[in-house]
Amino acid sequence: MNRNIATALIACSTLSTGCFELPQTQEVTGNFAVEYADNMRVYINDELVAEVESGEDADIEYDGQIFQVSQLCSDDGVECPSETFWNEAAVDQPWGPDYSLLNFVNLDVEDENAGVRIGGVLEPDGRFSMLSGLALGANSNCLAIGIGTVTGYFADDATTMEDGIIHYDWAGGCVIGEVEIGVAIRLETDFTATRTGDYDVSTVTPEEPIDDEGEVVDPEDPNEEYASEGTETALY
Repeated sequence: MNRNIATALIACSTLSTGCFELPQTQEVTGNFAVEYADNMRVYINDELVAEVESGEDADIEYDGQIFQVSQLCSDDGVECPSETFWNEAAVDQPWGPDYSLLNFVNLDVEDENAGVRIGGVLEPDGRFSMLSGLALGANSNCLAIGIGTVTGYFADDATTMEDGIIHYDWAGGCVIGEVEIGVAIRLETDFTATRTGDYDVSTVTPEEPIDDEGEVVDPEDPNEEYASEGTETALY
Protein backbone atom coordinates (compact mmCIF):
# COMPACT_ATOMS: atom_id res chain seq x y z
CA MET A 1 0.00 0.00 0.00
CA ASN A 2 1.27 3.48 -0.85
CA ARG A 3 2.47 5.15 2.34
CA ASN A 4 0.38 8.22 1.46
CA ILE A 5 -2.78 6.14 1.62
CA ALA A 6 -1.63 4.27 4.72
CA THR A 7 -0.98 7.54 6.49
CA ALA A 8 -4.41 8.76 5.45
CA LEU A 9 -6.10 5.69 6.86
CA ILE A 10 -4.27 6.05 10.16
CA ALA A 11 -5.23 9.72 10.31
CA CYS A 12 -8.87 8.91 9.60
CA SER A 13 -8.95 6.23 12.28
CA THR A 14 -7.80 8.69 14.93
CA LEU A 15 -10.26 11.46 14.07
CA SER A 16 -13.80 11.18 15.40
CA THR A 17 -15.40 13.52 12.84
CA GLY A 18 -14.57 15.50 9.73
CA CYS A 19 -12.04 13.05 8.33
CA PHE A 20 -12.70 14.18 4.76
CA GLU A 21 -13.39 17.83 5.58
CA LEU A 22 -10.04 19.50 5.25
CA PRO A 23 -9.30 23.19 5.61
CA GLN A 24 -8.55 24.77 2.25
CA THR A 25 -5.16 25.97 3.42
CA GLN A 26 -2.65 25.09 6.12
CA GLU A 27 0.21 27.58 6.00
CA VAL A 28 3.13 26.35 8.14
CA THR A 29 6.22 27.48 6.25
CA GLY A 30 9.04 29.21 8.09
CA ASN A 31 12.36 28.72 9.85
CA PHE A 32 12.44 26.96 13.20
CA ALA A 33 14.87 26.51 16.06
CA VAL A 34 14.74 22.95 17.40
CA GLU A 35 15.20 22.10 21.08
CA TYR A 36 15.59 18.54 22.32
CA ALA A 37 14.47 17.17 25.65
CA ASP A 38 17.13 15.54 27.79
CA ASN A 39 15.58 12.13 27.44
CA MET A 40 15.67 8.94 25.45
CA ARG A 41 13.21 6.05 25.64
CA VAL A 42 14.09 2.49 24.68
CA TYR A 43 11.40 0.02 23.64
CA ILE A 44 11.75 -3.69 22.95
CA ASN A 45 8.72 -5.18 21.22
CA ASP A 46 6.79 -1.98 22.09
CA GLU A 47 7.57 -2.41 25.81
CA LEU A 48 9.33 0.52 27.48
CA VAL A 49 12.48 -1.00 28.99
CA ALA A 50 14.52 2.11 29.79
CA GLU A 51 14.25 5.90 29.94
CA VAL A 52 17.40 7.92 30.51
CA GLU A 53 18.46 11.54 30.48
CA SER A 54 20.89 12.81 27.88
CA GLY A 55 24.44 11.69 28.64
CA GLU A 56 23.36 9.06 31.17
CA ASP A 57 23.31 5.32 30.75
CA ALA A 58 21.17 2.45 31.98
CA ASP A 59 21.29 -1.34 32.08
CA ILE A 60 18.80 -3.38 30.07
CA GLU A 61 18.26 -7.04 30.87
CA TYR A 62 17.30 -9.15 27.89
CA ASP A 63 17.30 -12.90 27.49
CA GLY A 64 19.10 -13.29 30.80
CA GLN A 65 21.96 -10.96 29.88
CA ILE A 66 22.60 -7.29 30.52
CA PHE A 67 23.72 -4.57 28.12
CA GLN A 68 23.83 -0.77 28.29
CA VAL A 69 21.64 1.75 26.51
CA SER A 70 24.77 3.48 25.21
CA GLN A 71 25.62 0.35 23.21
CA LEU A 72 22.61 1.04 21.01
CA CYS A 73 24.03 4.42 19.95
CA SER A 74 26.56 5.08 17.24
CA ASP A 75 28.58 7.67 19.16
CA ASP A 76 29.88 7.96 22.71
CA GLY A 77 27.29 8.42 25.39
CA VAL A 78 23.56 8.18 24.87
CA GLU A 79 22.74 11.29 22.89
CA CYS A 80 21.09 9.41 20.05
CA PRO A 81 18.78 9.72 18.26
CA SER A 82 18.82 13.52 18.60
CA GLU A 83 22.58 13.63 18.03
CA THR A 84 21.98 12.93 14.35
CA PHE A 85 19.23 15.46 13.80
CA TRP A 86 19.31 19.22 13.30
CA ASN A 87 19.24 22.28 15.52
CA GLU A 88 17.71 24.53 12.86
CA ALA A 89 15.25 23.62 10.13
CA ALA A 90 13.19 25.33 7.46
CA VAL A 91 9.66 24.07 6.83
CA ASP A 92 8.73 24.12 3.16
CA GLN A 93 5.42 23.36 1.44
CA PRO A 94 6.68 22.74 -2.12
CA TRP A 95 3.18 22.85 -3.64
CA GLY A 96 1.78 25.47 -1.32
CA PRO A 97 -0.66 25.36 1.59
CA ASP A 98 -3.43 23.69 -0.45
CA TYR A 99 -1.38 20.47 -0.52
CA SER A 100 -0.34 18.17 2.28
CA LEU A 101 3.25 17.68 1.09
CA LEU A 102 5.78 18.94 3.66
CA ASN A 103 9.57 19.24 3.56
CA PHE A 104 12.05 19.95 6.34
CA VAL A 105 15.37 21.47 5.22
CA ASN A 106 18.47 21.19 7.41
CA LEU A 107 19.71 24.73 8.18
CA ASP A 108 22.41 23.62 10.63
CA VAL A 109 25.42 25.05 8.76
CA GLU A 110 27.84 23.17 11.03
CA ASP A 111 26.26 19.85 10.11
CA GLU A 112 27.83 17.91 7.25
CA ASN A 113 24.31 17.33 5.90
CA ALA A 114 23.32 21.01 5.75
CA GLY A 115 20.74 21.53 3.00
CA VAL A 116 19.40 17.98 3.16
CA ARG A 117 15.63 17.57 2.97
CA ILE A 118 13.24 15.09 4.47
CA GLY A 119 9.72 14.74 3.12
CA GLY A 120 6.43 13.99 4.78
CA VAL A 121 2.77 14.85 5.03
CA LEU A 122 0.73 17.36 7.01
CA GLU A 123 -2.53 16.03 8.39
CA PRO A 124 -5.76 18.04 8.71
CA ASP A 125 -5.33 18.56 12.45
CA GLY A 126 -1.80 19.97 12.08
CA ARG A 127 0.02 16.76 12.82
CA PHE A 128 2.89 15.73 10.59
CA SER A 129 4.90 12.61 9.85
CA MET A 130 8.30 12.76 8.16
CA LEU A 131 10.48 9.90 6.97
CA SER A 132 13.93 10.98 8.14
CA GLY A 133 15.73 8.26 6.24
CA LEU A 134 16.91 4.71 6.12
CA ALA A 135 19.86 3.43 8.17
CA LEU A 136 20.17 6.68 10.12
CA GLY A 137 20.34 4.57 13.27
CA ALA A 138 22.57 1.84 11.88
CA ASN A 139 25.76 1.26 13.85
CA SER A 140 28.30 -1.46 14.58
CA ASN A 141 25.86 -3.19 16.93
CA CYS A 142 22.67 -2.92 14.90
CA LEU A 143 23.50 -3.84 11.32
CA ALA A 144 19.92 -4.19 10.16
CA ILE A 145 18.37 -1.25 8.35
CA GLY A 146 17.00 1.30 10.77
CA ILE A 147 14.11 3.55 9.83
CA GLY A 148 13.97 7.06 11.22
CA THR A 149 10.76 9.05 11.45
CA VAL A 150 9.89 12.46 12.86
CA THR A 151 6.39 13.19 14.14
CA GLY A 152 4.64 16.05 15.93
CA TYR A 153 2.08 18.75 15.34
CA PHE A 154 1.97 22.45 14.52
CA ALA A 155 0.18 24.80 16.89
CA ASP A 156 -2.85 26.54 15.39
CA ASP A 157 -0.83 29.64 14.54
CA ALA A 158 2.09 27.51 13.23
CA THR A 159 4.58 29.34 15.46
CA THR A 160 5.62 26.18 17.29
CA MET A 161 5.90 22.43 16.80
CA GLU A 162 4.70 20.47 19.81
CA ASP A 163 4.86 16.84 20.94
CA GLY A 164 7.73 16.25 18.54
CA ILE A 165 9.30 12.81 18.62
CA ILE A 166 12.28 11.44 16.71
CA HIS A 167 11.95 7.67 16.32
CA TYR A 168 14.58 5.11 15.30
CA ASP A 169 13.28 1.60 14.67
CA TRP A 170 15.09 -1.64 13.96
CA ALA A 171 13.20 -4.77 12.98
CA GLY A 172 15.94 -6.88 14.55
CA GLY A 173 19.49 -7.99 13.98
CA CYS A 174 21.24 -6.15 16.80
CA VAL A 175 24.15 -8.01 18.39
CA ILE A 176 25.60 -6.47 21.54
CA GLY A 177 28.49 -8.45 22.96
CA GLU A 178 27.17 -12.00 23.02
CA VAL A 179 23.54 -10.89 23.17
CA GLU A 180 21.65 -11.22 19.90
CA ILE A 181 18.48 -9.15 19.89
CA GLY A 182 16.23 -10.47 17.17
CA VAL A 183 13.23 -8.39 18.17
CA ALA A 184 11.98 -4.90 17.38
CA ILE A 185 13.89 -2.07 19.06
CA ARG A 186 12.78 1.56 19.07
CA LEU A 187 14.54 4.64 20.41
CA GLU A 188 12.65 7.90 20.95
CA THR A 189 13.68 11.44 21.84
CA ASP A 190 11.28 14.36 22.35
CA PHE A 191 11.66 17.81 20.81
CA THR A 192 9.90 21.12 20.34
CA ALA A 193 10.54 23.82 17.77
CA THR A 194 9.91 27.55 17.69
CA ARG A 195 9.42 29.63 14.56
CA THR A 196 12.22 32.18 14.14
CA GLY A 197 11.21 33.82 10.87
CA ASP A 198 9.97 33.43 7.32
CA TYR A 199 11.08 30.56 5.12
CA ASP A 200 14.70 31.27 4.14
CA VAL A 201 17.24 28.66 2.99
CA SER A 202 19.84 31.14 1.70
CA THR A 203 22.39 30.05 4.33
CA VAL A 204 22.67 26.55 2.80
CA THR A 205 22.52 24.90 -0.60
CA PRO A 206 19.19 23.10 -0.35
CA GLU A 207 18.40 19.88 -2.13
CA GLU A 208 15.51 19.80 -4.59
CA PRO A 209 11.99 19.41 -3.11
CA ILE A 210 10.95 15.80 -2.52
CA ASP A 211 7.78 13.86 -1.76
CA ASP A 212 7.25 11.76 1.35
CA GLU A 213 9.03 8.81 -0.30
CA GLY A 214 12.13 10.84 -1.12
CA GLU A 215 11.45 11.30 -4.83
CA VAL A 216 12.27 14.69 -6.36
CA VAL A 217 9.17 16.71 -7.29
CA ASP A 218 8.47 19.73 -9.49
CA PRO A 219 7.15 22.69 -7.42
CA GLU A 220 5.29 23.85 -10.53
CA ASP A 221 3.54 20.51 -11.10
CA PRO A 222 1.67 19.44 -7.94
CA ASN A 223 0.43 15.90 -7.51
CA GLU A 224 -3.33 15.98 -6.92
CA GLU A 225 -2.94 12.96 -4.64
CA TYR A 226 -1.73 15.46 -2.04
CA ALA A 227 -4.52 17.98 -2.61
CA SER A 228 -6.03 19.28 0.64
CA GLU A 229 -9.40 20.53 -0.53
CA GLY A 230 -11.57 17.45 0.10
CA THR A 231 -11.77 16.37 -3.54
CA GLU A 232 -11.92 12.73 -4.55
CA THR A 233 -8.22 12.82 -5.41
CA ALA A 234 -7.19 14.33 -2.07
CA LEU A 235 -4.70 12.49 0.11
CA TYR A 236 -7.11 12.17 3.01
